[in-house]
Amino acid sequence: MKYLGWTKILLIILLSILTTTKSQIKYEHHINRIATEVSDDGALLYRVNTLLYCTWPYDSRYFNFSARKNYQESWGVWVGTKNFLGVKDTVPKDAMVASGNFYSNLNDIVPLSLQKRVRYPYPNVRINDGTGKIKTENFDGAILVTSLVCDEQIESVWTTSLGLTTQLKTYAYASEGHRNYIIYDYKFINTGNVDKDALTKELTKKLTDVWFGFSFSTDIKPKFGGKELDDNYKYYGHDYADWLKGNLNADSARLLAVWDGNLGTGNYDPDPITSEPRVPGYYGVGILHVDKQAIDDLESGSSDDPSQPKNVTNASGTESSASTQLQKLSQGGNENFAGYGAENFLISCGPYTIPLNEDVRIVLVQIIDGISREKAEELGTEYLSGKITKSEFESIISTGKDSLFKSYNAAKTAFKNRLNIPDQPPPPDSILVTTGVGKIELKWSASAENASDPDTKVKDFAGYRIYRAAITPDNTWEKIYEMGGSSGNPITHSYVDSNLVMGFDYYYAVTAFDDGSQNYVNPGVSLESSRLASTAYVGASAAREAQTTLEDFKSKLRVVPNPFNIRSRNFGDPNDVSNAENNKLLFIGLPAECTIRIFTVSGDLVKTIYHSNGLGSEEWNQVTDSNQFITSGLYIAHVESGLGDEIIKFVVIR
Repeated sequence: MKYLGWTKILLIILLSILTTTKSQIKYEHHINRIATEVSDDGALLYRVNTLLYCTWPYDSRYFNFSARKNYQESWGVWVGTKNFLGVKDTVPKDAMVASGNFYSNLNDIVPLSLQKRVRYPYPNVRINDGTGKIKTENFDGAILVTSLVCDEQIESVWTTSLGLTTQLKTYAYASEGHRNYIIYDYKFINTGNVDKDALTKELTKKLTDVWFGFSFSTDIKPKFGGKELDDNYKYYGHDYADWLKGNLNADSARLLAVWDGNLGTGNYDPDPITSEPRVPGYYGVGILHVDKQAIDDLESGSSDDPSQPKNVTNASGTESSASTQLQKLSQGGNENFAGYGAENFLISCGPYTIPLNEDVRIVLVQIIDGISREKAEELGTEYLSGKITKSEFESIISTGKDSLFKSYNAAKTAFKNRLNIPDQPPPPDSILVTTGVGKIELKWSASAENASDPDTKVKDFAGYRIYRAAITPDNTWEKIYEMGGSSGNPITHSYVDSNLVMGFDYYYAVTAFDDGSQNYVNPGVSLESSRLASTAYVGASAAREAQTTLEDFKSKLRVVPNPFNIRSRNFGDPNDVSNAENNKLLFIGLPAECTIRIFTVSGDLVKTIYHSNGLGSEEWNQVTDSNQFITSGLYIAHVESGLGDEIIKFVVIR
């Protein structure tokens, strides 16, 4: 019987996943450091998508799978009410509509609209490979709204069989200090509408004993798959109302925090090779506003109910009984909710009586914050070398909790300012990256210099910064040049990068920064445009000039690196030996055309490469002609060309 019961549950989950996958439309936030999706029905189902729903730090819009740091795996909204009479009901009943996590009944949810908006236009980013071929960077279909108070907004509207229509607006910001959170502004409206015709009212009665729940699953770890039940969690805010009354010992925040625990591989999942903490961030869901009642002044701070949320707990989303789900929403409380091991959480608010045409507004903020990638790498190096102890290692990472609360306070400031904060300038609206021999050249437009501050209409442009990532956009981005401002470098609209390793890909971004004169929160502090909105994610690589004489060919032929050691390379994930960038070898100093034959030391031919690109370099991913990775050992390359032949040896350690 137990086997049949679990089989039934798994079938329900599978059916729900398949149904949702077919019908959902989604947009992704990618203007700040949190990557997350918003759907047209409020549901982000548990592990449906191969791209997980919430990762951080999001330093590249095209994070590869191994580079993602996973924090949240599902998100959804539960709405329940008692004594409900539906369109065809004759007897009042408990009713429940839910989306997200495992639990989702799409027959009760009708998507109405989904739209993404941006304040600044995406730039026209082009990459010239040096042979006349132009590649372009593609962006999603967002609508330009210059009056937008944030940098990126997604609005989703859906209605339900309860006659409650949900309007969700998310707000994402690119300004420093606001890049680690996204605000979720929900408005639940008793429209009486249950279908796609938003002008109809199939239901006309007020709703009573209405509860709203926000269900989400966390699994904080470096890679997808499996469970890690060691995550710590704590809710700060069970006595928030007392803090408002002047009790300084009470919680000043309403925030549920989750972070990596101390079982299994240890706190923060240190990388087995580098000891870098792979998931150092702290995940949090905080309350910014909850209406006291449905008839409310949405703009007034006095309309916020400090006793909400009424319930913060861990709760599974697999139950389909409306009465059982209502119990989860309405019972449990939020007294000293803390522990480790939970994955599924529920934050709920209520109960409400909602007359027809009235609404309840609930505003949440989702945050991930912690030490930087650079600091994480530094800690790994210090821990490996014995400069710091395990206790010191974990103590420094735990300061990420302070960063979490700092971002929470920044979100509260934005909400108090009606979701408006000081604005950074736009990025250049056109960027061209051109590959050359021994160099890569960048050119961009002057559009940012002519832009005015959205709030004050004052032109406050100060200069440009150029960033670069090597090998893959998932690697650390570094600032390589600054012009204007206090840099001492004159403002131009081009830059030549010649500090390159030939044959490897490089990725560039050009940002604009202001003089800080229009920053009314921190006067004089400069603000910068988002690198994520002005990056060339198509790699550009500088080439070597082809050799034209036999003497130069013989003296300059090299294999790089030699020896090759897979474990000494950190271009992507150092543990992922299948990554093409981790396996790249370069033959440099070549003639414009030649044939490279690679043999084992015993004379077996493993690969033939026909080099005909007219340049002096050729790459190889260490895959043989029979589509197998080569093994560790000594190899011999015979290069045959019109200039003459040459032999070179190299070592591979895998």
